[in-house]
Amino acid sequence: MNINRQAGEARFISRHEDRWKALEAVNARLLRGGIHKLNAAEIRAFAKLFRLASYHMAYAKTHFPQGQALPYLNRLVGVAHNYFYVRESGAWSDIWHYITRGFPKAVRETWRYSGLAAALFFAGLLFAAFYGGIWPGMFGNPETLATNLGPPEHWDGTFMSAFFVTNNTTVAFNAFVWGIFAGIGTIYVLIYNGIIIGALFGFFHQAGADMVMAYSLVLPHGIAELAAIFLSGGAGLLLAKGMLLPGMLSRKHSLILHAKKAAALIPGIVLLLIAAALIEGFFTPLGGVSPEFKIFFAGLTGVGFIMWFWKYGG
Repeated sequence: MNINRQAGEARFISRHEDRWKALEAVNARLLRGGIHKLNAAEIRAFAKLFRLASYHMAYAKTHFPQGQALPYLNRLVGVAHNYFYVRESGAWSDIWHYITRGFPKAVRETWRYSGLAAALFFAGLLFAAFYGGIWPGMFGNPETLATNLGPPEHWDGTFMSAFFVTNNTTVAFNAFVWGIFAGIGTIYVLIYNGIIIGALFGFFHQAGADMVMAYSLVLPHGIAELAAIFLSGGAGLLLAKGMLLPGMLSRKHSLILHAKKAAALIPGIVLLLIAAALIEGFFTPLGGVSPEFKIFFAGLTGVGFIMWFWKYGG
């Protein structure tokens, strides 16, 4: 029975492969230039090929669910689908649609990669915190740090805020771009900067700083910055997957496809960094707000992000 099914699938592939290759060629053009690069006749031909491939995909799912044609058709139709259902609208509605739908959807679709990025970051952070605790002074001299910072009650947050805003924006950029180096650069950036953050808070702890105040000077805007870092790291890992695991696509087309998925995250990452900068500039430094409330605000920010991605990303 399996032999008959394999023979049937072979005939199915042989009969329709030319049309699939034609759609693959159109997909390659779309990935390079978008739907507007096609003229009216080419769009009609693309629509016909897309509908036919969709029918073939459904047929393969019914008759050859374990065969080699179905994964290929899934990817082929998936790429074409993004362009076939293109939407015409104004700039502001596009921005609003991206914020409320596009970005949360991109986050939901790539959460495994962002989750892995977060795990790498926290692995570095916990490593630094653990070894900094059992080997005091491993990352520097706590007494010197305490002298440079001054008494905790005199902190204005300038040093910490400037460090985290500059550092995390740079980390987010590097975590994405360095994914092109087979993911090694992204992994390094995430782990290394987790170590830096863990070491810095280890310094504060060893220096006898008020840790509630320390967290209150970082977390209100740090939640958005960390989300941006994790999403950027996930985007970098997506690039790495496109390069290392092309599947049935060519390595070039696989990289283009995964780069497009990663690029869908970038405007949202920029929005998160802007939100972090606004919070850091107008809320974090407020002297009349208790450290405890600032930490509570950070928690609300984190819950808000989760609800945003969960509610609108489906």
